[in-house]
Amino acid sequence: MPTAFSWLSTPFSVQTPVPASTIASKAPSPQQGLQYVPALDGLRAVAILLVLVHHGLQPLPFAGFLGVDIFFALSGFLITTILLAELNRYDRIRLGLFYWRRAVRLYPALLIAIVAILPFGLLIRGSKHLFEVALAATYLTPVAGQFFGKSGLTWLQTWSLGIEEIFYLIWPFTLILLFSRRVPGKWIVSLALGLILDGAQIVLASTGQDASYFLRAGGLFLGCSFALWLAEHRDAHFAPSWGYAGALTIAFGVVTAGFWPAFSSLAYIAAAAGTVAAIASIVAGPGNAFALKSVLSVPPVVYVGKISYELYIWHYPMAILFMLAAGTDQLINVGWYAIPGSAVLAVITHHALVRPAARWKKRFS
Repeated sequence: MPTAFSWLSTPFSVQTPVPASTIASKAPSPQQGLQYVPALDGLRAVAILLVLVHHGLQPLPFAGFLGVDIFFALSGFLITTILLAELNRYDRIRLGLFYWRRAVRLYPALLIAIVAILPFGLLIRGSKHLFEVALAATYLTPVAGQFFGKSGLTWLQTWSLGIEEIFYLIWPFTLILLFSRRVPGKWIVSLALGLILDGAQIVLASTGQDASYFLRAGGLFLGCSFALWLAEHRDAHFAPSWGYAGALTIAFGVVTAGFWPAFSSLAYIAAAAGTVAAIASIVAGPGNAFALKSVLSVPPVVYVGKISYELYIWHYPMAILFMLAAGTDQLINVGWYAIPGSAVLAVITHHALVRPAARWKKRFS
C-alpha cells in the first residue's frame, strides 16, 4: 500500500558525486520529493501548546515540558527523511545546502526576537541579559546550563535549540558513515543510541540528580530510527489505533510527570515513543475521519503548528521579563497576558520571514 514515503523506492548508497548534468536529468530538487503532510504540523501544534501552558501555569504541576520531547522525536524523523531523500536522489548528502536551509529556517526568527527584546532585557536584567543573549545566539545555552547551572534565565528555552543544533552537526555524518559502510539494520543503530541516552537519563534520575539536557536527545534518535525503519519497510501500514495509542501515551506522560516528578525520566520516553506512534499513524495510516491524521489536519491546528517555532522563540523571554517587571516570582501571574502577547509577535515574525526565507533557500539550492 503506498504511503507518504512511497518516493523512497530505490536502494541507498554513498558514492562519488555524479556530474551536475546527470543530476539535472536524474531528479528534481529534494524538496519536490517530500510530500507535505498537514497533520505533522498539527502534531507540532500539540507540542507547542503543551509548552505554552506549562510555562504559563508555572508553578502548577503541569508537565507540558514534554512538548519538547514531541518536537525532538518529530524533528529526528523529518530531518532523517530529508537526508534519506538526498541519498536516494544524489547518492550523497549535500551538507552545505542542508546547513544553509537549517540556518535560514531557524536563525532569522531567533535574531529578530533577540534584537527586539534586547532593550527591555537590559533595562530589567542589566548586564546579565547580554550574557544570556550570547548563549542563545550561539546555541550554547544547554552547555552553560549543564555545566554551570541555569545560566540563561531569559532565554533558558533555547537549550532545546542548542541540542538540536548539535544533533544537526552530528547526525548527517553518522548517516553517511552508516550507508558508506553498508551497516545492516541501520534503524537499530539509531534506536540503540536513543535507548542508551534514555536509559542513562533514568539512571541519573535514580540517583537524585537533575535531568540532563543532552540526554533528552534520546527522543531525536527515536524519531530517526522510525524514519530509517520506514525506509526499509515501504509498504508498512498502521491502523488508526496507533495514533490514538500514541496520543494516550503522551497524555499519560504529562499527567504522570506533573503529579509525580520522580517519573519525569520515564515520561520523556513516553512522550517520544507516543510521538513516533502518532507519526506512524499519520504518514502510513488511513485518512478516514476516525484517524488522528484527520483530527490534526484541521486548519487552525495546522496554522498553530506552522508558527510553533516563532511561538517557542518569543513566549519564554516575554513571560520572564514581564514576571520580573511585575515584581513576582511566578509565571502564572503574568502568563495570561504575556503568552497571548508573544503569540501576536510570533504571527508577525512568521509572516514577515516566509517569503524572504523561501528566496534565501532557493538562491543556493
